[in-house]
Amino acid sequence: MKIKTEVLIIGGGATGAGISRDLALRGISSALVEKGDLASGASGRNHGLLHSGGRYAVSDLEAARECIAENKILRKIAPHCIEETEGLFVSLPEDGLQFQDRFLRACNEAEIPNTLCSRDEALAWEPELHPDLLSAVKVPDGAIDPFKLILENAKDAENHGAKFFLHTEVTSLLIEGSKITGAEAKDLATGEEILFDAAFFINATGAWANRILNLAGLHIGMALSKGSLLITNRRLTQRVINHCRQPSDGDIVVPNETVSILGTTSVRLEEIERFEVTPDEVALLVRETSKMIPAIRQARFIRAYAGIRPLFQSGEKGNDRAISRGFALIDHGERDKIQNLITITGGKLMTYRLMSEKTSDLICKKMGRTEACSTHLNPLPGASQPSRSRERFERFSTHRGQILCDCELVEGKEVEAFLEGKKLKDLQDILHRTRLAKGTCQGGFCVYRLLGVLGESGRTGGNPHRILKGFLEERWKGIRPVLWGTALQEEELIESIYKGIFNL
Repeated sequence: MKIKTEVLIIGGGATGAGISRDLALRGISSALVEKGDLASGASGRNHGLLHSGGRYAVSDLEAARECIAENKILRKIAPHCIEETEGLFVSLPEDGLQFQDRFLRACNEAEIPNTLCSRDEALAWEPELHPDLLSAVKVPDGAIDPFKLILENAKDAENHGAKFFLHTEVTSLLIEGSKITGAEAKDLATGEEILFDAAFFINATGAWANRILNLAGLHIGMALSKGSLLITNRRLTQRVINHCRQPSDGDIVVPNETVSILGTTSVRLEEIERFEVTPDEVALLVRETSKMIPAIRQARFIRAYAGIRPLFQSGEKGNDRAISRGFALIDHGERDKIQNLITITGGKLMTYRLMSEKTSDLICKKMGRTEACSTHLNPLPGASQPSRSRERFERFSTHRGQILCDCELVEGKEVEAFLEGKKLKDLQDILHRTRLAKGTCQGGFCVYRLLGVLGESGRTGGNPHRILKGFLEERWKGIRPVLWGTALQEEELIESIYKGIFNL
């Protein structure tokens, strides 16, 4: 099969989906290729923080300014993806107040709204905080659903003519002289070969950037930094809680729906496909975050996971936290004489829209077009809808249909609506688009129900037992590092169910 388009985007994270939407709104045709599902890389493996910029105010002023600017824009265009929690930067006795003074000055310089709060005020808002805290600074942090954000960008892009090819991997770039003339790809589900004929090519693959560049004989300096996170089985605070100190491991707790996410680490990696959360990292995160919230020491954890930050740098070794969280937009025409190739990397989820805008601006410049960006003005498709949490509980209280996931109240009709007219390629495609398997049991009591629904409709896409076993194996990677106490008891129960009833 041959696909002709003006721009081929490689990578289906937040930046790739954002570029697709930006170009589509400017009237420029594009196709996006992603070897997994949307948000299957770092964009779906973060703590879902709507940055105020406070985390970078002292160490990276430019990144802080970008964050607060995008914070304001996302609240306008994607309110349905955001929970406006506010955030507190907490100072403990071990910290003193010297860093807090620097933090306040830096926030003012970055134009981040901030309010100094007393110990009593902070404890009144968040009773689980350490009772001996000195004071806290309130900033406009929040929580954001990265999956919904990315899917909404993709939906709007498709509504305006963009094409998406998921579970499709680019295998080679065809080069003639100083230009790429095409990209060969393979549908990983069907084995079908696809040739993409495009005028311009955008490498938005994040940590995998050099994998694509190597196909053109190119390379850029990157530091691959693993960030590990833990999920509790309940929401510990109503606000984002940050440790008011120089950015370090285990200094943030983000509320997300009914749980809290604890993070994060920064460990240099060389391999991007095979990595895991270690027991030492789990112990470190519990030890450090419990300094702010003592209840964490007795909390039940339901999962550990990690993502890889693609940090652009010149290649030297050193402290990854000292590398800017800003992004790099690389014109390979100027850098490497490949005139129609662009790489966008670095940055963070919070600045995906800005990264998309700058990339699309460069494409327009190369094409000699003058259409301006409008993604900061046009709300995403579901922006007028109520938040999913409120909608879900209101629907459940008035009309109870078949429930597939008891933890997150995911109904069968919600899954059926997604399946309508769509080709299922992978079980994770459904899990990314619903809250199914994200609750306390981590899919132990709902995925087999989902497979029953898929089986009845002839949409399993393969052997149901093989799919179920594959899901459990992947689930085990996140559960194994937190396997103690109640979590261990539940895992033994689930193991007995799947061995005894399903003979796995």
